[in-house]
Amino acid sequence: MTLLAVTVGAVVAAIAAVSGAGTCDAPGVDPLISSGPADVVCYHLVRTLAERVGIATALVTAILTLTVIGLSRVVVQQAGPQTPDRTH
Repeated sequence: MTLLAVTVGAVVAAIAAVSGAGTCDAPGVDPLISSGPADVVCYHLVRTLAERVGIATALVTAILTLTVIGLSRVVVQQAGPQTPDRTH
C-alpha cells in the first residue's frame, strides 16, 4: 500500500513539474524582442508546488486505500457465515 501511494505521488509530482515548467520560459509577446533566459524563480516555484501536489496525492491515495480495505473487512464481517442456524 505504501509503495502504491509513493508511486502515485511521484508520478503526479513529475507530471506537474514537467507541465508547469513549460510556462517559465514562455516566449514574449513580440517575436522580434528576446524574452531573455527562463525565470529561475518560476522553476523553483513550479518544483515546490509539484512536490506539494505529489505529497498531497500520496496522502489521499493512502487514505482512500485504507478506507477501501476497512470497508471490505466490515462487509466481510457483517456477511458472516451463510449457513442457517440449526440449533432449534
